Amino acid sequence: MGKLLSVTYLFEYNRETIAFFSVSNDKISITDFESKRGFKKLFADIMPTGKKYKSYPAVKIGRLGVHGPFQNCGFGGQLLDYIKGMFMTNNRTGCQYITVDAYNQSLKFYEKNGFKFFTEEDKNSDTRQMYFSLVDLIS
Repeated sequence: MGKLLSVTYLFEYNRETIAFFSVSNDKISITDFESKRGFKKLFADIMPTGKKYKSYPAVKIGRLGVHGPFQNCGFGGQLLDYIKGMFMTNNRTGCQYITVDAYNQSLKFYEKNGFKFFTEEDKNSDTRQMYFSLVDLIS
């Protein structure tokens, strides 16, 4: 405690924690991609004319969990919608993306909720880097 690296939110029902998540500041950087081409492909539609950024602001989901009896009933997706809403309404950090290092058993969950993979380089790792563009919620 006291390192100010992340913030954790708890959701309780009848004094029992039923879910939680933690978030921290992050960025999507050109170094996150196999090549500059992969970075440019992702950001081609949103890059301002004339200004080239080497990173974009993001918020990282560090942990997200739902207590056993509340799993597989849509509560995890609702948590992700809540997180997305946190940064669409009163966007306090100016972030444009939500990132996560997803465990393999959670990949389908994040894909179902609109997250995409950064790269194929981490395909055989225990976790995969994924992102969600908040810009997609504007249109």
